[in-house]
Amino acid sequence: MGSPQHWRSAQTSSLQALPCPVYFRAYPIPAGTRVEAHHHRWWQFMYAREGLIQVQAESHLLVLSGEYGMWIPPGCEHTLWTHDNVALESLYIDAAWINLQRDVATVVAVDPFAREFIHHCCTHLPDAWPATDKNTQKVQVLLDHLQSSPETSLTLPFPAEGALLTLCRDVQHAPHLPWLLEQVAQRVAMSPRTFSRHFTRATGIPWNQWRQRLRLFTALTQLRAGSSVTTAALAVGYATPSAFIFAFHQLFGVAPARFLRR
Repeated sequence: MGSPQHWRSAQTSSLQALPCPVYFRAYPIPAGTRVEAHHHRWWQFMYAREGLIQVQAESHLLVLSGEYGMWIPPGCEHTLWTHDNVALESLYIDAAWINLQRDVATVVAVDPFAREFIHHCCTHLPDAWPATDKNTQKVQVLLDHLQSSPETSLTLPFPAEGALLTLCRDVQHAPHLPWLLEQVAQRVAMSPRTFSRHFTRATGIPWNQWRQRLRLFTALTQLRAGSSVTTAALAVGYATPSAFIFAFHQLFGVAPARFLRR
């Protein structure tokens, strides 16, 4: 995410109570901003209508662009980094209004219907919107739709603690290195088989998949900052741009150039 001196620090809202059961917030965040670690007493649905955000939500690193939103549970500490000028549109939601069983932050797809519905509510409903039957029905339709949105793989779970967490932080700071299974297993004094078992148990995904996802997340931020595909690919350890483009398409569903045009 870059060295700390490159980021402009910002604090989140000091809101202590919701003015209504579902509070819609729309505001810009300049590129290069780090919103310091914070948590809320309520559910949050975070959506960036424009721009790219990286979010560290407890032990998960997540990426958000305009096709994705994020459910953040009450009490979940999270930090934001903006790589572009971001137009953020968030929902703060009283837990009684939704029925979610997630206990970690989750990235979901935002379809065009939800995208425009969120924007409409953020721009047309007042902060403390009157709880008329019409408004209540409108908001509930949106919440039902967002709760049924499919999850995506744009999340990178980190181990909670110990040698595996230290290893992952080291990889995060040097994604261009090979970090082969045998090497990382030796680094934490395990056999490759034991390491694979422990790592998958700690993160939910195998080592090679985790390493590739971290590389692609890192490359995405470089592409957003203006790097060429070749430069970003080499910077995160891919031998050729074609190998990088293939892996990028597997994770994000489109080639890098098309993703950046969205």
